Amino acid sequence: MGYICLGLSLAICFIFSNSASASSLPWPEVLLRQEEYVVYLQHKSGCLTMTPFDARINPYFNNLALWGIVDNPEYNETIRKWADWYINHLNRPDKFAVHGSIYDYMLIGTDSVAPTEDYDSSDSYAATFLSLMRRYYDTNHDEAFLLSLEPALSLIVDAIYATMDPTDKLTYAKMNYRLKYLMDNIEVFNGLDDWAYLLQHVYNKPDTALKIREDAHLCKQSLQKMWNGKNFAYAKDEAGKLFTSDSNKFYPDMTAQLLAIALEFATPEQAKIIWFEFNKHFPQWTHLGHPDSFPWTIMAYTAAKIGDWEKTIAYLESVESSYSSIHYRYPWYAAEAGWYLQTLRLMPESYLLKNWE
Repeated sequence: MGYICLGLSLAICFIFSNSASASSLPWPEVLLRQEEYVVYLQHKSGCLTMTPFDARINPYFNNLALWGIVDNPEYNETIRKWADWYINHLNRPDKFAVHGSIYDYMLIGTDSVAPTEDYDSSDSYAATFLSLMRRYYDTNHDEAFLLSLEPALSLIVDAIYATMDPTDKLTYAKMNYRLKYLMDNIEVFNGLDDWAYLLQHVYNKPDTALKIREDAHLCKQSLQKMWNGKNFAYAKDEAGKLFTSDSNKFYPDMTAQLLAIALEFATPEQAKIIWFEFNKHFPQWTHLGHPDSFPWTIMAYTAAKIGDWEKTIAYLESVESSYSSIHYRYPWYAAEAGWYLQTLRLMPESYLLKNWE
């Protein structure tokens, strides 16, 4: 428990004080500051708000935020507290008759919450939580905790299957929104694959793991059919119509392509084509010159996965210059910190240990 108190103190110091300017910060300190930003979002009950002074609780964004710290065993308790909160707020069922989904919530007062009775998607919320649990297991092999979660995780998997089309194993965003999004289904592919891993290595259920892995493979095959040689269609409807991505359109068209690289779904050849197209149409992204008010730190994570360190570093420097001066206020929020931390963790040691010039 002691490290949490220290973490909160550091977070307050880093986020809310006028300390050293960004240009004097070494990368390890930048990484620590973002870790403490994420930890500071967590309330006593275990929930996380989107920003330090926000009342919104978005489980999907929180899963992504915690992807950024789950590799550090120092934050095991942060992950466990979120997992307990998430599971305690699962729907059994929700208003769409989906079991294992979770609503967005609003923080009321110090630590009370109220459901919005809606969510952006039932498939992605579930899938990214399953991936968080796989990452947690990979960090520390906490089998006792994972074993205690098995019934709840099985229920969460049901939320994925609730909107899955058996003909192609792709999921609709939610019951009342019948589009199969590329981004959601890449997360579903990863979530199912991670669930299959846990079934085999933690729960000793190889037959069930095989079935889940087969479904994940069929999902991947269907997504690959959405590739047109230049990019992936960003969505597919109930009739099978593909929504072709426009390389000039930042969201959702090209951001969906970035996720395909970030989550290692795209083949190396596809990744090369996507990265060329993205930089051709949005050449100023490294200086936050993309057409969106959010920083979209997944852009830097994608560059890091590609190994384009010149652009990665240029973007990180732009972020520190622009956001550290305003103490990472909105539109910086939970998910931005998560992708940012994952980017920093990929940095070669030669960069990580070098102070800014």
